[in-house]
Amino acid sequence: MTEKQIDQILKELICTDIIEASQIPDIPLYMDQVTTFVEDHLSSLKRNENDKILTKTMINNYTKFGLINPPIKKKYDKNSIIKLILIYYFKNIISINDIKEILTGFEEDKNQFYYDFFTKLQQYDNEDMLKSLSAEADRLFDEDTDEKTGCLFIALMLINQANIRKQAAERLIDKYLSDGDNDGKKKADKKN
Repeated sequence: MTEKQIDQILKELICTDIIEASQIPDIPLYMDQVTTFVEDHLSSLKRNENDKILTKTMINNYTKFGLINPPIKKKYDKNSIIKLILIYYFKNIISINDIKEILTGFEEDKNQFYYDFFTKLQQYDNEDMLKSLSAEADRLFDEDTDEKTGCLFIALMLINQANIRKQAAERLIDKYLSDGDNDGKKKADKKN
């Protein structure tokens, strides 16, 4: 597998759809408008074409669980949309209880500040990830490695890195962000 093939595969994998805070409407949106907005901006992140980024049921559940504020006159403000986007990114990595711990740590008037920080991290991490994975892939296999095996090696490497980072995030949440009821929270997470 050549360096050019590796770079092409990695470029396809790296997330490039980032919703800047300035792209999020300042006016409140109805639920259908919110789901359409998020689908339009993050559709390239879907694994399968039929997958949904955000549904009405998800929004209702996130509201009931206290992750976002209830709508006012059936409309969601910019802060709620910001949190919904963050929940989308977080939910595949950490539990809903951990997401709540993180979002509870947000000061309501600083949601956009935290969101801007997150989008900057995305941009930097995407660039760094591409460089790092390319270097690691070059180190792990040579030109004789076929494309399927190379992709398998990259997948294994990414799984390992994701697992390490997930555990590190959970430990930070438990140690510095949780309300102190970690045993009860862990038991509840295991049931879900």
